[in-house]
Amino acid sequence: MCRYAAYLGPPRLLSELIYKPSNSLVHQATDASLSQTRINADGFGVGWYAPEISPEPALFKDTSPVWSNYNLGDIAGKIRSGCILAHVRAARSYDPVSRENCHPFRRGRLLWMHNGDIPGRVRLTRQVSLLAEDTLLAQIRGNTDTELALTLFLTHLGSSPEHDADVEQLVRALELTLAQIVSWHVEAEDERPLELNFLVTTGSVMVASRYSFRDASCPSLHWRSYSDEAGATSVVVASEPLSKNNGWNAVPRSRVLLVTRDRAVEVRKLELPVSSLA
Repeated sequence: MCRYAAYLGPPRLLSELIYKPSNSLVHQATDASLSQTRINADGFGVGWYAPEISPEPALFKDTSPVWSNYNLGDIAGKIRSGCILAHVRAARSYDPVSRENCHPFRRGRLLWMHNGDIPGRVRLTRQVSLLAEDTLLAQIRGNTDTELALTLFLTHLGSSPEHDADVEQLVRALELTLAQIVSWHVEAEDERPLELNFLVTTGSVMVASRYSFRDASCPSLHWRSYSDEAGATSVVVASEPLSKNNGWNAVPRSRVLLVTRDRAVEVRKLELPVSSLA
């Protein structure tokens, strides 16, 4: 089970998200306490925004375990950003370990990552291919369920990935994506569980889901909001609390978390278009 963390707020060093907290993402890669898979050693990825240079985010991904990557350790203490996503991967047996399969995934201004699993990969590939436009399909580089789900999400978003979508547009597209995946799963009479913890950001807003179907458990998701001495608000969203600090909140199951441009946080019940599947 993968682990991820995301930050939105005043610019901070990548290392403050990846290395410094007591339960940092590096620590979770070696001993994830809230995951069925304790070790997440099948690659990692970091995405960050530098809007003064480009509206598109930067990516650094590798197949090595995050704790042993010298280059990441070198740059993480020298790059600041107001929006950072980081992910450590535990690959399923049917997913090759490759750079193309490491999260997060980038499409224009958007970054996307996933904690969970969508079984029936061949079926999902066929279904997404029939629905999505050629321009979106041509951007797929790996063979993960996550990248297929991103292609489906962009199809439901209904605008160019270059578009700086607002938070409500992202929520609606995410709900349509979840409902579509569940609908296909039910039609196929697939009894395996779906685990659909997605996170998407434009660099200025962020949306994350905590959702599972046909599963007694559900991948964990937490968030924390705090203000600095100048009154600036920061928000961290993570699979597990990164520290023992007070203020961490667990996102209930079947909820979507929204972080707005002014970094206000809202947790809503997911409203899937097919009510019987919610």
